[in-house]
Amino acid sequence: MRQLAEVSHQRGMTRTGWIVALVRSRLASPVQHSPDEHAALRAIVRELNRIGGNINQIARAANTSVLQGRAVEFDLSAIQEAKVVIERELAQLRNALNGNADYWDGQQ
Repeated sequence: MRQLAEVSHQRGMTRTGWIVALVRSRLASPVQHSPDEHAALRAIVRELNRIGGNINQIARAANTSVLQGRAVEFDLSAIQEAKVVIERELAQLRNALNGNADYWDGQQ
């Protein structure tokens, strides 16, 4: 029981929640996430949604400029900055998902 308490606490889960997640993972149910992982994934999704909204605004402005016969000028530094943020968020997402899968596969 002590070991279960320690392992579940390390994952931010109750003993019962951890046991249920372990059984589900072994029965090929969807990946099981701890509360911390849920929070991290929600933060990543929010950031990617924000970036998507910015990209939509850029596309809308470019389309409006083209329709009005104006040349579209690109701010390459802003595009590069967005690329860096996207790559960082995708890396965090991959790490979270891979770490979770490795954990429940018994590799951590």
